[in-house]
Amino acid sequence: MSQGLIPQDVIDHIKERTDIGEVVSGYVALSRTGQNLKGLCPFHAEKTPSFTVSPSRQIFHCFGCGVGGNVYTFVMKIEGTSFPETVRELARKAGIEVPVVQGARPAQNSDNRERLEQLNDVAAAWFRSNLREARTGKEALAYLHERGMTNETIEAFGFGFALDSWDGLLRRLTKEGYTTEDMLLAGLIVPREQAGRTSQEAAGFYDRFRSRIMLPICDLRKKVIGFGGRIFGDGMPKYLNSPETPLFNKGRTLYLLERAREATSRQDTMIIVEGYFDAIALHQSGITNVVATLGTALTPDHVRTIRRFVTKVVLLFDPDPAGVRAALRTLDLFVDSGIGVRVVSLPAGDDPDVFVRKHGADSFVQLQQSAPTLLDFAVEHSLQSAESGALEDRIRGVDEILRILQKTANRIEKEECIRRVAERLGISQKRLIERYPELLPKEERRTVRTAGPPADDSRFKGIPEERDLVHLLLQGHLSPADIGALNAEAFSVPACRRIVEMAHRHLDQDGRVQVRETLDEAVADPACGPVATELSVSERHYDDIPAYVQGCLATLNRKQRELAFGELIVRLRAAEQEGRTEEAQRLNAQVNAMRVSKADSPSLPSHPSPPSRSL
Repeated sequence: MSQGLIPQDVIDHIKERTDIGEVVSGYVALSRTGQNLKGLCPFHAEKTPSFTVSPSRQIFHCFGCGVGGNVYTFVMKIEGTSFPETVRELARKAGIEVPVVQGARPAQNSDNRERLEQLNDVAAAWFRSNLREARTGKEALAYLHERGMTNETIEAFGFGFALDSWDGLLRRLTKEGYTTEDMLLAGLIVPREQAGRTSQEAAGFYDRFRSRIMLPICDLRKKVIGFGGRIFGDGMPKYLNSPETPLFNKGRTLYLLERAREATSRQDTMIIVEGYFDAIALHQSGITNVVATLGTALTPDHVRTIRRFVTKVVLLFDPDPAGVRAALRTLDLFVDSGIGVRVVSLPAGDDPDVFVRKHGADSFVQLQQSAPTLLDFAVEHSLQSAESGALEDRIRGVDEILRILQKTANRIEKEECIRRVAERLGISQKRLIERYPELLPKEERRTVRTAGPPADDSRFKGIPEERDLVHLLLQGHLSPADIGALNAEAFSVPACRRIVEMAHRHLDQDGRVQVRETLDEAVADPACGPVATELSVSERHYDDIPAYVQGCLATLNRKQRELAFGELIVRLRAAEQEGRTEEAQRLNAQVNAMRVSKADSPSLPSHPSPPSRSL
């Protein structure tokens, strides 16, 4: 655990030595577009890539959701790590030693995370030793061998064993210097509440995991963030996970993603199973693009994580009714996500590891390739209900199919499904199409009939000249004379005003803006960072930059004069209404002087056409 803060020059050095394009490409499939890289944003759902990375400027920006920043910002947001953790991790990858300033106190949140990670490491080591050394641990080890787990797999995946003891882990962690508060925060112990007494009166704790085969759950950095335990012997529940902690959230975590990420990205396919053992068995058989959910249904956070790595998913569910329902529940999550989903149902009674041992890994791959899409799977399930014969079942089945089709924007898929349904049920396609809008909510029906123009999703508020001047500034296109004429107070958009103020602080001896220093300061400032990254990575083309700059400056000056004139008029009227004669006379003189100045001002220079833009 660190005892101080990281020096700023070290932070800057690490950033300079780190290629943001290489870091981001570990999470997002990027393709080159001009000088930039583009891909699907990992922070929101989209079909058309709007996430842009600038390797030359070492920043990123999403034109869809507006998020932007530098390599530290990206890793912190995508991994959920603190700033010091992020700096140290990038330093490790860059081979840079990170000193600290002694005596300075690090952020409490970072301090807690590091301590919890260390605590989890100690717990994981204790579980592993129990599996090899304790009597019941050896029995659990024999059970794992019976299930087909090799010694290499048991070692590689960190299998362990929690003793059938109320406080074995608690005593071990206490001996290592950890407090009960630490253990509670990590979710490894539970307060003991006795009948008729409060937890404070009971003043005791016991181990959360007892008599269980244990597996560490890791994040993408391969740090242990939690545990999963399978009961060994009698007891419930059969599977138990760590609770929500500062490190662990099961609604966002996919088991074994840290191991599967390379294979999933290479194959552009992620296989999702329902249990730890199924996932490990497939990895052991050589199928390594496999992850598992942690005793919970897939969530929107899971889908956002999946989209960072692949465009294709294979869902592996049990063929029983519960498994079918679980598969159908994912339809809303994946529809229009840009992810193609297939559903594999194994023969009844076969777990993935059993199937692979019986038929081989190649048969499992063939099963994936022949599996129906999630949409086909859902439609087929509803068709089977509709074909039962009863009129009510047929109507209910048809309506369910049409509701399913409403969830996808893929017109070809819709038309093909309607054709197939009509053929199977002996219903005309025309009647199905007529029925389709009847199931839409009223407000959606109006939307379908009269689609209006697309909404303006621009996040920039202010006149275009402000945006373009800051864009030109961040591209290094403003001359010293332009910078001298650039008045920050003339900007109505606070973010633009702050960037201009920063530029005036970062001038070289010739009066030119030091763009990199200005951009670094702007990106680090939440008040103007998103605007800075957006304008910095935007590609705009100007026919005559000097003339356009002069036109923009003249427009800003005119707007500033008009604003000042309007404020004077308001103050003059207030003074007249309140009988402040002397003040009214003084303000009136200023108003007349501004009118004369406005009349004497030369006409504004011609304003060239605004720039064309490509992102």
